[in-house]
Amino acid sequence: MTASPSAVDLHAQKAVDFSSSMQGHPMAMGGPDGPLDIVLVALGAVIVLLVCIYTVKFLIRPRENNPDHIKRRILRDDF
Repeated sequence: MTASPSAVDLHAQKAVDFSSSMQGHPMAMGGPDGPLDIVLVALGAVIVLLVCIYTVKFLIRPRENNPDHIKRRILRDDF
């Protein structure tokens, strides 16, 4: 005599089937479709990396030596 699956087991199995299916999910089929996608992703990664590097660089050493820089104009008392 075999036991019939309960409603909870069936519901859980339906949830697993739904979450693991790729039907109806346009992005579930994988990564880039061709060389253009790879180039665009690589270019975006390079731009983000450069922005991060320059952000840290100018945060550590801003190089604001110009006497007419706005920070010097604000700090003067001759207004």
